[in-house]
Amino acid sequence: MLKYAKIVNNQTKQCDVGLGTNADFYQSIGMVQMDVEQAYDGTWYVVGYAPQEPEKSYVEKRLAEYPPISDQLDMIYWDKVNGTNLWQSKIAEIKAKYPKV
Repeated sequence: MLKYAKIVNNQTKQCDVGLGTNADFYQSIGMVQMDVEQAYDGTWYVVGYAPQEPEKSYVEKRLAEYPPISDQLDMIYWDKVNGTNLWQSKIAEIKAKYPKV
């Protein structure tokens, strides 16, 4: 995406980017038009230099997929009342999907 930008770190190619349309202003503060992209954390880089988001650990993946605790407690309650094992099955499914490494 072509924007007015200024490289602030020559090693990583991280940029400050002007998001408005006032070309004269951006040029007056040392910005030039360049092709930039936004990284996963919102910072801007010259195209091709944006870092990739780090791989999440199995713990982070599990936590993102587990139902909220209140829902889990409700599942456990109804499993006891109905003689089912829906909670246990759900948790086992998530643990199998993201095994310990």
